[in-house]
Amino acid sequence: MSGTRDLGTGHVSETESGLAVDARGGLESLLTHLVSESYLLLLKSLRSSHDSMRTIYTDWNRGELADPLMAATADALGLRDLDGEPLLEKVLDVASTGEPCVSAARLAMELRVPAPAFAQAASSSHISVLKDERIDASAVLGGPKHATSGDRAVLVEEIRKALLAATILAQAQAFLLLSRAQGAQGGPVDLCGAARIWSEGRESFLHDRIGEALCRNPELELVILDAQIKALLDPCLPALRRVVARSVESGLAIPVISACLQFYDQCRSTWLPANLVRALRDARASEGYERVDRPRGEIFHSDWK
Repeated sequence: MSGTRDLGTGHVSETESGLAVDARGGLESLLTHLVSESYLLLLKSLRSSHDSMRTIYTDWNRGELADPLMAATADALGLRDLDGEPLLEKVLDVASTGEPCVSAARLAMELRVPAPAFAQAASSSHISVLKDERIDASAVLGGPKHATSGDRAVLVEEIRKALLAATILAQAQAFLLLSRAQGAQGGPVDLCGAARIWSEGRESFLHDRIGEALCRNPELELVILDAQIKALLDPCLPALRRVVARSVESGLAIPVISACLQFYDQCRSTWLPANLVRALRDARASEGYERVDRPRGEIFHSDWK
């Protein structure tokens, strides 16, 4: 497929393939999920008013999170209905059809690319559609209190840092997916060129920094390994961990932000429990397994009884 669409405007570029469009559209949708989860934290955990949240997102749009999405969020929080109440609170919390993260998650699974944030965003959209079922379940299923204690300014800054870290990790997953998609098509992998296309007409601090990183290191698949991107990410990781932990304790679901942290922790793991997965599948279906003390590609079977 030739032709491209711009994430926010629907414009489609003549140089992007269908797979690139899936990755690109998925990233834009993913970023909206992240911002929406930060809104949930401010609204439910900190009991922030719409006016105060509008100010927060306006402030965030002047720093490292500067992006048209921040400005759009601030604008949405400022709109009032005819009765003077916030219009946003009258929007039904049900995702629209054609969620781009679904296509991106499907592509990631087909290519065996780790992109848990896309999968969680797709799942969040699907569960949002079950509005009536969620209302019924809320009358039966209990949970902890939502309120979070502490210095408000500190907590707001923690959410900002968590959103910044999650946004970096979301972009890392998107460009990893794009790299594997380009490779699967048999053509050259050009993440630098893709980053430039994706940034066209979008004044975004992180888009620009990540594009620069990919152009500095054209062979780099995982952009969080770039020294300058890592320098942006590292100071925000403790806040990301605390925000995720507090959300679990308070019963607030932020699955996409949480998935970004899980992606980071799995990427940095030298060992994962997939050895037991392989052993159990060999025991049940004789699929076989590789050994750490033998060359890769040699398959072994054992009687696990």
